[in-house]
Amino acid sequence: MTLSVIGSFRKNRFIRKICNKMLRLRQKRSDWIVFVRPILKQRRKCPNAVYFVMTPEHGNMGDHAIAEATSQMLRELSIEYVEITTKALEQLKKNKWLGIMNHKTIIVNGGGNLGTLWFGVEDTFRKLVIANPDSSVFCLPNTMFYEDSDWGRSELEKSIMIYNNHAKLKLYAREMISYKMMKRYYNQVAIVPDMALLMNKCINGTVRNGCLLCLRNDKERTRSDDTEANIVAQVKLLFGDNYRHTDMCIDHGVTISSRHAELEAKYDEFRSAELVVTDRLHGMIFAAITGTPCIVIGSMSHKVKGCFEWLRDLEYIRFIDSAKDLMLEFDTIPQKEFVYDNSKLIPMYDVLKNDLRKAADKEYKHA
Repeated sequence: MTLSVIGSFRKNRFIRKICNKMLRLRQKRSDWIVFVRPILKQRRKCPNAVYFVMTPEHGNMGDHAIAEATSQMLRELSIEYVEITTKALEQLKKNKWLGIMNHKTIIVNGGGNLGTLWFGVEDTFRKLVIANPDSSVFCLPNTMFYEDSDWGRSELEKSIMIYNNHAKLKLYAREMISYKMMKRYYNQVAIVPDMALLMNKCINGTVRNGCLLCLRNDKERTRSDDTEANIVAQVKLLFGDNYRHTDMCIDHGVTISSRHAELEAKYDEFRSAELVVTDRLHGMIFAAITGTPCIVIGSMSHKVKGCFEWLRDLEYIRFIDSAKDLMLEFDTIPQKEFVYDNSKLIPMYDVLKNDLRKAADKEYKHA
């Protein structure tokens, strides 16, 4: 074919439109093979399984801890499940295939996903709810935040309409502020601690050394550069140069199969520290479940302070509103080995466990 003929094809709008449509159909077929066929195959293999969706493949280890704790709970309840990550869910949304889960129980991974802060996730959740009107949908413990603006209030109204129009949707809040907001706006609501608090990652005889700084550097960061400099200066007075930085977000993606190993590596970071200083929710939670002394610095977000209430009885987890109080608070933490005790929290998950058991029982009856 000559260049002049190729050029004429490119200029022909009709031919170009046909070619683009063929490419889209080819891509859609490829997406079906990659994202839908495995789901249908697993459903045939386990017809009574529920769907556990919106789990992470990104590098936020807090989200992965939530997913691992939920998976662990489902196994303990003997509930079979098919896991669909957010990445796969986005492809289902793009191709309008979210409805393949309709009539089946859907469990949505918890986190800080409800509202306008991470709006892409909120949008996917809305479309999931709309596409599966006959499913029981359980949105696991979440923080809820809608921006105080015309746009934020408008999006809240949309969510209220969509969620309350679904007869079998239940939302769980992971702290009291979100719970009060959800109770105000939504039909079926309960309060349950962050799922990661179910896990105990303490190891006897752990050797600890120095301070671990785990401070936010994403769009939820609220501290100033001066505040961070003050934190580092106090840590140096306590530990000299024996401190190191970490983050709850690692620099690469994490698959379902690599999740456990990546989490254990992150737990090891916390287990090796004498003290953790953090303004991150799961920085605090990872310190708690590994028995690591921790000073939590308050921020503008209510989720950290709200979830701290679940940990208030742990003498090695301390919350301060001002970074200036870091050294004073450190002096009040007993110098001994700590073990995470979540015995008082375990009963708080009963409402969720009972809801999931009932839903799973229905799946077995209709399989």
